[in-house]
Amino acid sequence: MMSPDEGRRQVLKTIATASLLPAAAAQPPQQHALFNAIQMGPHTILDEGIEPCLDLIQETAGINALMIYSHTYHGDIRKPPQFLATDHGVPPRPMRDRRLPAVWVRHHEQYFKNTTLRHQVPGSTYEYANRDLFQEVQEPARKRGMKVYARVLEGASPTIEGFSKVSTRDVYGKPARVACWNHPEYRAWWNATVEDLFRTYPLDGFQWGAERMGPLMNVISPWNDGAPTCFCEHCQTRGKANGIDPERARKGFEELYVYVRGLIGGRSRPTDGAFVGFLRVLIRYPEILAWEYQYRKSREEVQAGMYRTIKAIKPDADVGWHVDHQPSSWDLVYRAEMTFAEMAPYSDFIKIIVYHDVLGPRIRYWYLERFQKTILGDLSLEQSLDLYYTLFGYDKKAEPGLEDLATNGFSPDYVLRETKRSVASTEGKTKIYSGIGFDVPWGNSHMDADPEEVYQSVLKAFEAGAGGIVVSREYEEMRVPNLKAVGRAMAELKRMNG
Repeated sequence: MMSPDEGRRQVLKTIATASLLPAAAAQPPQQHALFNAIQMGPHTILDEGIEPCLDLIQETAGINALMIYSHTYHGDIRKPPQFLATDHGVPPRPMRDRRLPAVWVRHHEQYFKNTTLRHQVPGSTYEYANRDLFQEVQEPARKRGMKVYARVLEGASPTIEGFSKVSTRDVYGKPARVACWNHPEYRAWWNATVEDLFRTYPLDGFQWGAERMGPLMNVISPWNDGAPTCFCEHCQTRGKANGIDPERARKGFEELYVYVRGLIGGRSRPTDGAFVGFLRVLIRYPEILAWEYQYRKSREEVQAGMYRTIKAIKPDADVGWHVDHQPSSWDLVYRAEMTFAEMAPYSDFIKIIVYHDVLGPRIRYWYLERFQKTILGDLSLEQSLDLYYTLFGYDKKAEPGLEDLATNGFSPDYVLRETKRSVASTEGKTKIYSGIGFDVPWGNSHMDADPEEVYQSVLKAFEAGAGGIVVSREYEEMRVPNLKAVGRAMAELKRMNG
């Protein structure tokens, strides 16, 4: 009979070997490092010093790939002091009054001939404006065997010249804060951006993401009071080309929006239930679902355009996409629209967020409460949570009950199940990188991650077939004990892989 230690070693060996293989077929194991990336803000690396910073992440977490923001249009990167780790060897700097640029690379005009949009050009008043991190980091990273990726989260910013020209239009014709996927200048701007990046810098890869929901989900689980988008001329042209009446789609979304706002305000609740009322609108306006699907397809086409542009310059670049926590762990509309296998032709990897330690409060307040105010108002919070666990295939016994969600994270079993589902969704056609998140802020503080759960989550990701991990959310938030937990898991996997 196999002893417990022998059994554990066999499991770890299986994990290490499986992580090196394509999901579709078994092949002889290759002897190369398990992919272990980290997400980093450029200012953090410069604040700590490039060499000491890279030494710390390698010596603690065994990092072999850097995913560094090249652009920070997604929001204010100046975090409150309580969110920042204090054990990196360099005290974190006060962030409130810092003037940091939104662009951390050098752009060149010749690549932007097909668009009037322009990136910010940081002047001398911006901190680090005289530094070119993506050039400076190359040699120190290569010396340590680290790959360098540019990372971008799409976002609206007043520093983007001409941005108002490509903004979406809501059901009332009013401009919104985000850009339209179908606007030709917006697509050209992203293609020009990545062409410039890969012709200027010797990058190994690229990760891009857009943390925004489709119009349907944004109505039924709203982040704000904004009306659904987009109904601009480009979206209307696309709709007509795909057999959709744009006015019927607009009218349907308007009716749904008014209905849901009535539910939230307590002004309307059908006698036959909130969910029935929701279905009634969808049945009368099937154009809603058709329009939603075209929204998703147009987003994917933006990504496909960047992928083709990069591959034409550097065919071996590792190009993939960031899937936010909502679509990875509670957005059924996103899942229904497209499998990861359908995304594979323009995806070398898909990085899913599986932040176990902060998912509890996110589900409590970003999922259960929002849906109870809208289309799941007929259910209690307990019933809605039970439905959530059932639909997403998570273990109700392993994950927190309603009374614990506000303060407790999910378990490493969640990382295993969501990674396994995502790997299956690829049908072996692309890689899944699991975003292992810890020390993620919540409210006015941060979740205190348990190093043992971080360690187990890394092992579970590879056990589920992940092609690698991305240590997340941001390096500047990560405490050293949890970085060491990542390193301990990676070292154990490496030993068992020989």
